[in-house]
This record gives sequence, structure tokens and C-alpha cells, in this order.
Amino acid sequence: MQITIEGLWSYFTDNWAYLLEKTGEHLVIFVISWIIAIAVGVTIGIVSTRPGKERLGKSLLTITGAAQAIPSIAVIALVFIFMGIGPLPAIFSLFLYTLVPITFNTASGLLSVSPAVKEAAKGMGLTPMQILFRIEIPNSIPAIASGIRTAAIINIGTTTIASAIGAGGLGEIIFIGMRLMSGVRIMAGAIPVAILAITIDIALGQVERMILPKGLEISKNRNA
Repeated sequence: MQITIEGLWSYFTDNWAYLLEKTGEHLVIFVISWIIAIAVGVTIGIVSTRPGKERLGKSLLTITGAAQAIPSIAVIALVFIFMGIGPLPAIFSLFLYTLVPITFNTASGLLSVSPAVKEAAKGMGLTPMQILFRIEIPNSIPAIASGIRTAAIINIGTTTIASAIGAGGLGEIIFIGMRLMSGVRIMAGAIPVAILAITIDIALGQVERMILPKGLEISKNRNA
């Protein structure tokens, strides 16, 4: 399984259209499953921290956490048994596996907001929904954004495994390389995945800084 720079470069130049196609498939599966995970995870995190719903919140977090306790390949295998092969089962399994960091970080961020601040807002006449959207969520943005970034990195990497159930993507190149004992093909699939993960993490870091409320940004810089 010899790998040389020349051989790797030759593979990239000879198969660039195929690599672009698989990168596109990889990104589509990642984006769809990740966005669904954000929507569901943030919602569960919010519901689980509402006053008077502590028992429901604990149950939701326990059920959500169970998905992370199962190895990613096992989650994909279970989804394959019940849903078959193709992009949709892959998206569903990736959604389940990347839900945990978003849910737990959202709940953690909301619970860390000072009760005194919420009481002051209540005393000013704000409704529970206004307190949530004007006080709690803005103060929880760093924690929520961190969970979303973590989920993105987990998702990008795990999407390669989802290729095992016919989802396509860069993992397909890696699996072909493994069957053919071709180190060049394995690296040709792994390198774009690594580049995607680094690029997305940097981009999300920039977005986080853009949406971070000014007061929190100043406080964060002082603490640093």
C-alpha cells in the first residue's frame, strides 16, 4: 500500500471530476443532516430547560444522550436494517449521531444564565417568551455555537462511514481504496474530508464572532 506524492497528484488530476462529484454528495448529506440536527437539537435544549418541565427535560436529554453512547457504525447499521440503503437512511443516522452536542450545549447554555438576570427581566414586565429570546438565547450563543461547531466536525467525519450504506460521498473512495488495498485512493478520499472539516470549522468560528452580542464579546475578551 505504497503512497507517493506523484501517485496522489496523478490520481487527483486524472479524477478531479469524480472527486468533485463525491465531494458534492458528501456536502449535501452533511448539510441536510446537520441543519435538521440544529433545528431539533436547539428545540429539545429549549424545551428541556423550561420551568416546570424538569422531568420532561431530563427524559429528553437521557434519550438524546443514548444515541451518542452507541458507536457511529452501529447507529448506521441499525438504520440500515430498518430503512435500507441510500442517502435518506444516511441522513437520518447522521442526524441522530450529531444531535447530542447541540442539545446538551443548548441546555447547558440556557441553564447557565443567571436567575437574577431573568428575575430582573420578569420584573420589567417581559413575558417568558420575551425573556427566552431577548435574554436567555443571546447569553447562550457561545455555548450553542460551540455545540453546533462540534456537531459539524463529528458529522463531516461520520459521513464517510455512511457511504457503507450506499449514500455516496468521499467515503466511497476510501472504501474502494480499502478493497483494492490502494493507499492513494484512501488518501484521495481522506484529504478532502480533512480539508472540509477544517474549512467548515474556521467558517463557523467567523460566523460565531459575527453573531456574538457585543457585550458578551467584550466580556469574553476580558476573561481571555
